[in-house]
Order: sequence, then C-alpha cells, then structure tokens
Amino acid sequence: MLHQGETLTLQRHFQYHIQNAIPVEVCRDTVHVDIGVLTAADDSFAELQGTLYNRKVFTFISRPGY
Repeated sequence: MLHQGETLTLQRHFQYHIQNAIPVEVCRDTVHVDIGVLTAADDSFAELQGTLYNRKVFTFISRPGY
C-alpha cells in the first residue's frame, strides 16, 4: 500500500499497518521520536508499543523491513 518513507495520512493507512504489523517511524517536525509496530489508531491518536501519539502533532512514516 505505502512504500518505504511514505507518510501515513488516512485512517486506512493506519489500519493497513496495524493489520500487517508493518513498522512505522514517529517524528515530531523532522526529529525522530520512536519506531515500531502500531497496535491501535483512531482519528486522533495512534498507539505504538503502549504509547499514545497525537496524530495532529506527530508524523507517521512507513518503515517496512525495519
């Protein structure tokens, strides 16, 4: 669906990554914050390894193969 380095923007992007356990990188502005597998997501937040990230504050980047 998304390729390495593409930004997750739609709910279906998040659901696809959750269902297929595809890793994502979490960034704030251009600064790396975390990387791992999403466990849940809704319109406001995404959960990565037990930590909630606000989708309006953080950027989520597809990192398959991590």
